[in-house]
Amino acid sequence: MDKKIQILMSTYNGEKFIRKQLDSIVNQDCKISLLIRDDGSTDSTIDIINEYMHKYDFITLVEGTNKGVVKSFFELIRISDSDADYYSFADQDDIWFGGKISRAVKKLEKMNERKPCLYCSRQTLIDGDDKILAVKMKDVHIRPGFGNAIVENIATGCTCVINKKLRDLAAGYEPEYTIMHDWWLYMLASYMGEVYFDNRPQMYYRQHGRNTMGSRTNYIDEFRERVKRFSSNKNKLYRQLVSFNKKYGRDDENRPIVDMVLGYKKDMGKRIKCITSGKIYRQRKIDNLIFKILFLTNHI
Repeated sequence: MDKKIQILMSTYNGEKFIRKQLDSIVNQDCKISLLIRDDGSTDSTIDIINEYMHKYDFITLVEGTNKGVVKSFFELIRISDSDADYYSFADQDDIWFGGKISRAVKKLEKMNERKPCLYCSRQTLIDGDDKILAVKMKDVHIRPGFGNAIVENIATGCTCVINKKLRDLAAGYEPEYTIMHDWWLYMLASYMGEVYFDNRPQMYYRQHGRNTMGSRTNYIDEFRERVKRFSSNKNKLYRQLVSFNKKYGRDDENRPIVDMVLGYKKDMGKRIKCITSGKIYRQRKIDNLIFKILFLTNHI
């Protein structure tokens, strides 16, 4: 593979798991470079990264001040190599499968790369001791789309690989507000380009108390987590779409979706249209039902 691929990793006090993640990255089955931005760690994270930098000349570290995960990743996008073909995002505590990047690139090469393109995938969940967690919820058929991206993020950042078109879009503008950097990328790609969701897991996604965003493994925990997220996201989805529309609003096939959602707060008719059109949707049936009820009652 002769493509230039850069991996972007943000770290913060990750000494407990970062070695395993770095090992899985340096052992990918294709040539890569790794750009790490540390977000102000106070433990031995930087010392560990320096050890790897002495062993591998394709690793670069930028030591920064604490900005939080979203701003840290946007800075990584801005300072990433502008001449790379593809960019991948990495957390500090997961473990990647050996062919994660090469598989993503092969999928992206089949897409229309004149447009911004995004690859993302499922994950295999593990605990703090690397044990695979049994997941009782059934997988659902994932349908990427802008109408989904407005209300749900299917693009878990550590699974994402993007092409240069999408990188350049994201590097040129940091949103006034977004819930997460990966959600913003999903909105951009689904609005202007293409999104591929890989049903085959390509990494171990670690679940522990310090996860910024996690998953649950049974229906009760999953339901509780979803209700909690719905409640915590009140007005956030709207603010994110407002921020998106300020920069990227334009007349195309997705324009009616944007107008419909932006006008819902003061217009019951638009709220009804939103939940009956089928254009605004979440992936799981129960999520879709909860969303429609909260949306109709103006609680989103």
